[in-house]
Amino acid sequence: MNRYHALLPLAAAAALALVGCSSPPPLSAQDSAALETLAAVAGPTSNVSAHRISSTECWLPSTHAIEDAAVDSSTLWRVICRVHYTDETGERYQDATCIGDFALEPMLDHCYRWAHYDFAPAFEDFPAVTAS
Repeated sequence: MNRYHALLPLAAAAALALVGCSSPPPLSAQDSAALETLAAVAGPTSNVSAHRISSTECWLPSTHAIEDAAVDSSTLWRVICRVHYTDETGERYQDATCIGDFALEPMLDHCYRWAHYDFAPAFEDFPAVTAS
C-alpha cells in the first residue's frame, strides 16, 4: 500500500474540520440589540455581581421564539444565557433564563437563575453567541 493512502483519512478529517470552522453569519440588528441587552441584564439580575462578570454567552434570540397558542406574539423569545465570572474560588458560571420581546424597549429587564431539571433544556442544547 502506498504510504500516502494512509494519510488520506487524516487529510479528509482536516478538511472537514476547516469547513466546520467557518465564521458564523452576521447577526441581525434585532439579535445584536437583544444580545447587548442580555449582556447587561443576565448576570446582575440572576445574582452575579456586575464587577465580577468576565463574559456572557446566550442562545440566539431570533432562533428561540416562544411558540405558544396562548401567546399572540411573533416577537417574543426565550433564551438561556451563561454568565462567566470570577470569585474567590476561581472561574465560575451561572446560567440564567431570559424572556424578551423584540417589540419592546428595552427588550427585557430581568433574567432568572437557571437550574437544569430533567427533560428541561440546558445551555449546551443549542449553540451560543457571545453577548458581551
